[in-house]
Amino acid sequence: MRDLPWHLSRPIAHRGLHGGPDAVAENSMAAFRRAVEHGVPFELDVQLTRDGALAVVHDAVVRLPSGRELPVTSLRLGELRAVASSALAAHVPATLPEVLAVVAGRVPVMVDVRRWGVAGASGLERAVAAALRGYGGRVAVQSFDPRTVHRLGRMLPGVPVGQIAGALRSAPPVLHAVGRSMVTNAVSRPGFISFELEALPSRALRFWQRRGLPVIGWTVHSPEEERAARESVSNVFFSGYLPVSAL
Repeated sequence: MRDLPWHLSRPIAHRGLHGGPDAVAENSMAAFRRAVEHGVPFELDVQLTRDGALAVVHDAVVRLPSGRELPVTSLRLGELRAVASSALAAHVPATLPEVLAVVAGRVPVMVDVRRWGVAGASGLERAVAAALRGYGGRVAVQSFDPRTVHRLGRMLPGVPVGQIAGALRSAPPVLHAVGRSMVTNAVSRPGFISFELEALPSRALRFWQRRGLPVIGWTVHSPEEERAARESVSNVFFSGYLPVSAL
């Protein structure tokens, strides 16, 4: 295990070490601080705001108490934080540089680069690459969009870059189909695959595994699920418990 790269050797906390009796919110600074305190690698989601900030948010939209939904990409960072606060969210979104400053290299970080929709501009990837080039800690990146995987592979030589795949029910229709087949791997050339465990068994996944691509499964919620998943994948993203092997 010690000879493997970090993203394959230790379970990774999905969206930080959240939950627990104090109900720490996922993708929150509190969840990331808790992961650091326990010495656990963690994953987070980033999106680009209208003014070019890398906001740590998973969903494509934020919802107001009125029920109105606003795309994250349509808001400036200050507006996003104000909307989150007005919606009584569990936390105000941090930015990727803010999280990296708190982590300060003490645990590895997996950055899930979220591109909702089919717009093709590369500003998101350029911003992620700029944030990570100046960081001294261990990192890896992943995305369900093969364009993002391809771009980050070129922009961040030496950094592990992964293709997210599986059923991807929330992805746009085109990316949904691509995500199931992973045919774009031949061009985007990811270094690993993050695969949705609920989509197993998968002929496409077996095809790429036979060609040497390691797989991280998502998401397991108990030691029993972790043991079952490891029959098919190299590592796991976990949530809701703390694997002994994560420490």
